[in-house]
Formats: sequence, C-alpha cells, structure tokens
Amino acid sequence: MQVTQRGMTLLETLLAMVVIAVGMFAAAALHMQALQATHDARQQAQAVLASASAHEQALP
Repeated sequence: MQVTQRGMTLLETLLAMVVIAVGMFAAAALHMQALQATHDARQQAQAVLASASAHEQALP
C-alpha cells in the first residue's frame, strides 16, 4: 500500500513562515534606511538654499 502525502507538514509551514518573516524584516529595515536618507537629503537641500539666500543678501 502506497501512502500519498497531501498538503504541507507543520515543519514546512513553520519554515515558510520564518522565511517570510525574515524577508519582511529586511524590507522594513530597507524602508527605514530609505526614509533616513530622504530626511538627510531634505536637510542638506534646505542648508544649501539657506546658504545661497544668505550669499545673495550679502552681495552689494
């Protein structure tokens, strides 16, 4: 008699959940890094604009 397996075992399900969780954590970390880079770029752009404005006002 041959037994056929139907569905997934508990171990396969848990392993799939771990793989998905690791991927989600990696995506969240990448998203946070992108947000920080955007914030830093915005601050740098504001500093450049403020510097250019102060330079224009200082011209005779």
